[in-house]
Amino acid sequence: MLLALLPAVLLTGSLSWGQDSKPRIPDLARRLGCFACHALNGEGGNLAAPLDGVGGRLSPQQLQIALAYPRQLHPGAKMPSYAYLPPAEQEALVNYMESLK
Repeated sequence: MLLALLPAVLLTGSLSWGQDSKPRIPDLARRLGCFACHALNGEGGNLAAPLDGVGGRLSPQQLQIALAYPRQLHPGAKMPSYAYLPPAEQEALVNYMESLK
């Protein structure tokens, strides 16, 4: 459902960092290739569930699991694990997805 993302395809070549050294979203999501499979506001891929409203469908804990261990929530998911991301990037993605209500 949620994050049957892409094989880590880099769509933008760089990660943007803000003044507070936190990754900017959706730059990070683009770098990771989230929109190759997921749509948001009608734009992006259609191989996986749209990200519109994902923050209302999944808890922050479920979002974290979906990013780090996607097959725990969705056994047939094709999405790769993003457990390797630095904690700040994982937290930024979870916070961003949680805001999509």
